[in-house]
Amino acid sequence: MANFKLVSANEKHVWSTKYTREYVRTSGLMPYMDTSATAIIRMDKDLSGKQGAVIHFPYFAKLSGAGVTGGTQLMGNEENLKNYSTGVRATLRRNGVKIQESETYKTELDIANVARASLIDDSAEKLRNDVIVAGQSVVVSSGLDADGNPLEDTYQPFATASAAQKNAWLVANTDRVLFGTKRANSISGVFSTSAALVDSTQKMSAALINMAKSMAKKTGPFKISPYRSDATAGREWFVLFVDSEGFRDASVDPIIYAANKDARPRDVETNPIFQSGDLIYNGVIIREIPELTTAGAIGASGATLGHALLCGQSAIAVGIAMMAEPRVQAWDYGMENNVAVVEIRGQAKMSAAGVQTGIVSIFHASALDA
Repeated sequence: MANFKLVSANEKHVWSTKYTREYVRTSGLMPYMDTSATAIIRMDKDLSGKQGAVIHFPYFAKLSGAGVTGGTQLMGNEENLKNYSTGVRATLRRNGVKIQESETYKTELDIANVARASLIDDSAEKLRNDVIVAGQSVVVSSGLDADGNPLEDTYQPFATASAAQKNAWLVANTDRVLFGTKRANSISGVFSTSAALVDSTQKMSAALINMAKSMAKKTGPFKISPYRSDATAGREWFVLFVDSEGFRDASVDPIIYAANKDARPRDVETNPIFQSGDLIYNGVIIREIPELTTAGAIGASGATLGHALLCGQSAIAVGIAMMAEPRVQAWDYGMENNVAVVEIRGQAKMSAAGVQTGIVSIFHASALDA
């Protein structure tokens, strides 16, 4: 067997960077994940390399004061710039495979590349699932510290959140939680009561999407900013992540179907009517995420409700304390090689004072195909 050699730190860094980029792309989240403050999924690569480290994502509320006019003195009338942050705790994540001996293994990275495709798929699936859990989670307000400053919120996965936590979340986010096709469904402030008003006819549709987008544009005091905007043309864009059943219902909605049939190129290669892929309607990119979990059979007469996410800026935060790094361990004098990928990552829904800052949560009828 050829002589085995270790690779340089620089080669490992290049491998790690490319691996991370590839698995994020494979997850389907790449177009919406960025290190900028305007991304839907804000990413921070704080390469501290420590498990348990908390990465803080700042959020600044918009100014709401009147300011002064004319000769009125500004000194003493300034407005406090309210600032909040979302804390993401990084967790060590590992997975690995075994590979038998081959004469072609010359370096650690040669071995790691054999398992690369399988490990990328695994990392992508875990990232996507973790981001889904974060996006659908219930925000739990932590209140104020002794000086009156807001503490960072905590989060409970939707599946394990208590009734009291869901009720408090609904009350704090009533302007950004939509049950079916009626705003009035949420006025009770009781999650189970609101959900029970959504029957099997309140499916994903043009009317529902329009209502959710309108809610996002009118939110306050923590306004949901559009994913993209064109002030000159008066256009604002949001992204809707929806499960397969919701995507199915949206795709056959007559208004959305007509918009994609008549207003987009009638090209087999690009039109989603022929090739599937994202739908576009009224400034909303509709993306199917089959792994989005339902809220359960909690609608009227036991109807299953989907839990979709209409997202603007600062919806979810992903903190990476250590990018994915290959680890190789040889056994039995090189006859067997174990390949692992190790990373330190965390994620959370972004929020301020108990209010989610970038998401309208939509509960819609989501019946399985008959």
